[in-house]
Amino acid sequence: MPRIHHDNVGADASDCADFTFWDVAQPEEAVKAALDLYGSNAAIAAAHCALTARFDGRDRDYRFWSEVFSKLNDGKSPGTQLGSYISWRQ
Repeated sequence: MPRIHHDNVGADASDCADFTFWDVAQPEEAVKAALDLYGSNAAIAAAHCALTARFDGRDRDYRFWSEVFSKLNDGKSPGTQLGSYISWRQ
């Protein structure tokens, strides 16, 4: 899959290095959005996002979605969630 190149039209290059989406992204808001969109499958969706980011080499995305997954998983066994994810994907 091709990587997305950021559109910096009208942005000063020095500003781009100082401010990113990840500076304002809040995992708590992503948790709420995932629950609204995916209901009981929210943790599975977050795991999918984290794994996709990891395999694409997007480290900041991976850390963000891993934190979202962790908050949604709420102390459950990771194996249980992984098993649900695999079943859901099939």
